[in-house]
Amino acid sequence: MPGGWSYQSYLTPYDSFIFFNAIGRHNDFFYTPIAVATQVVNGTNYKFMTIAEPQTEDLNPQFAVVDIYQPLNGEPYVTSITML
Repeated sequence: MPGGWSYQSYLTPYDSFIFFNAIGRHNDFFYTPIAVATQVVNGTNYKFMTIAEPQTEDLNPQFAVVDIYQPLNGEPYVTSITML
């Protein structure tokens, strides 16, 4: 349904493709997606629940929500990362 959120506790191969294509590399954390919610609008909004594993010893592992937008035409990109 357009505008409504659809939740799933697993990722499809396409969800994983969208996530890793959009997230790129980060110096502080490596993000591992564990669940996803999607919203169909003019494109698709994704909310990925992730485990954020630190790349350095001075940081702690934590959960994060990574928001990604996939436009109808173009590449997906991260709109926000919220540490929980």
